Amino acid sequence: MQLSFRSRPGRNLPSLLWVVLRLGVMWLPAAVLLAGCLRSGGSLLQLLWLGTAVEVLLGCFLILNPRTWRQPVGPPVIILYLLALIWLWLVAGQAAGWYFYVARATLLLVPLGIFAQQSLRDSGALAYRQARILAHRLAAREDWPAELPSCRTLPEVKALREALAVDATPALALLTHPSAQVRVAALAALEFRKYWRHGQAELVLQVAQQAPEPTVRASAITALANLDDRRLVEVLAEFLRDPVWEVRRAAAEALLWDTGTRWTWIRPAVRLALADPAFRSDGPLRHDGELLTPEAVADLTAWSCEKGCLGDRAARTLGIHYSRALNTQSAPELLADLKQRLGNPQTGPALRLELAQLLLTNQELDRHSLEELLTPASPAPLRLLAAGTLLADARHPAALAALRDIARLPNREMALTTADVVQRRLGIDLGLALGQPLPPLHSRLAAEVTRRVMLWAVQDESNPATPCPWLTVNQTV
Repeated sequence: MQLSFRSRPGRNLPSLLWVVLRLGVMWLPAAVLLAGCLRSGGSLLQLLWLGTAVEVLLGCFLILNPRTWRQPVGPPVIILYLLALIWLWLVAGQAAGWYFYVARATLLLVPLGIFAQQSLRDSGALAYRQARILAHRLAAREDWPAELPSCRTLPEVKALREALAVDATPALALLTHPSAQVRVAALAALEFRKYWRHGQAELVLQVAQQAPEPTVRASAITALANLDDRRLVEVLAEFLRDPVWEVRRAAAEALLWDTGTRWTWIRPAVRLALADPAFRSDGPLRHDGELLTPEAVADLTAWSCEKGCLGDRAARTLGIHYSRALNTQSAPELLADLKQRLGNPQTGPALRLELAQLLLTNQELDRHSLEELLTPASPAPLRLLAAGTLLADARHPAALAALRDIARLPNREMALTTADVVQRRLGIDLGLALGQPLPPLHSRLAAEVTRRVMLWAVQDESNPATPCPWLTVNQTV
């Protein structure tokens, strides 16, 4: 029961009525004493006038205080009534007449009613009743959005979430409903819930494990994102390898926002998920919560030195982490650390490539730093990135020599990437379509482009623009 001056269209009359009622409740004690003044005389009259003045001053203070209008009627107003009651009792205790009996009864019953209403609200009974009504409406609803994820954003779901502040039972009762839309809406109302009664979190986890619909599983995982029970969190971490990307994404979001508490619990599951070749296309693990802790960063850094899917995805996850860190804190120490890691040969090749791309995006790599990356000691992808960046502005002999070295490597994937750089930066047509993705590795076009870039690599290095018989300068680049 909070007053709000922001009235919505068509709701001005109820808002005005609520203001009038609230003002009436606050001014009633002063009005009772004022009426007593009009019915009294002598020394009693002076004392009642004094009490009336005190009530008016306190009432004005409450009305002018902004906090009074943002909070429910409570202790401050009850104090007004009790002060008026005590004053009337002491001053007019011996006064005869029906009015003083009615006045004392009024000043006693109104604050008791306010206290009873506040106690009822604080007990959660009103919110529980409202939650049951909203849950019943969701269960009876027939008009649902066509897309299942859209059920999570309905206004009724938001209202149910607010009503479940005390007890989640009304929403949990909907988890056995045959309609997937109803179950998704109920789980959405429990998103990131902090407080669970005994057995409630286990019930939601059971829904996540048994539901055939991916959206239901993802919604259940999101509802359990604030769990602090290690056993349940470890079970939740198994969803990082769910067959459906939507569920894996929800699991990463629910688990990684608080690595300060959970990292030791979820570390084995995270490693298994990153190392699984079936999920290579997922890329980095993403989340929108707090930054990864130093312990998590240390583990991911170690994993980025591994070969295969684990090293690649761990490095890309760190790339997302450092990108967010640079956007939230422009600390010179962080930039210096990233540059040091980039230049350190002990850093994993995949992580060095991620750091180079990140620093280039943030314009933190100068020409000298890029030239240092051209040396044969650097991994081939890192040399290729540096060479392509240096050749974007002007001719660079060292960058051109690095391109020729990389083109000679017996690696078709690297050859295609090198051909793309040669075609874009040097204007030499190697058969790649402009603005199109690279051809599949095992296609005939990929084999032909690989053969051409290798032939280009063995040309006369003193005149790189002189093509082989099949090479032509691409004037459109």
